[in-house]
Amino acid sequence: MAAAFDTLTAARRMEEAGMKCEQAEAVAEAVRSAAESGRGELATKADLAELKVDLVDRMQSGERRMYAAVFGVGGLLFAALKLFP
Repeated sequence: MAAAFDTLTAARRMEEAGMKCEQAEAVAEAVRSAAESGRGELATKADLAELKVDLVDRMQSGERRMYAAVFGVGGLLFAALKLFP
């Protein structure tokens, strides 16, 4: 989970750097708002781990279907050769 943006500390630092109080508070609030608006679109490590598991499962499932199809076709060819010598 991402850390919260401390607007009070940010505003105080901007004031110490010479910015007017109202401006510092407005900038700090704008930064907090921008950080929070994009937070839902960011992937966490847990999201990436879940995606990796899902992709591995899908790949393994695809491999199983491929092998089943190869063996199925092989079985049909073997049966056809037995029927038509």
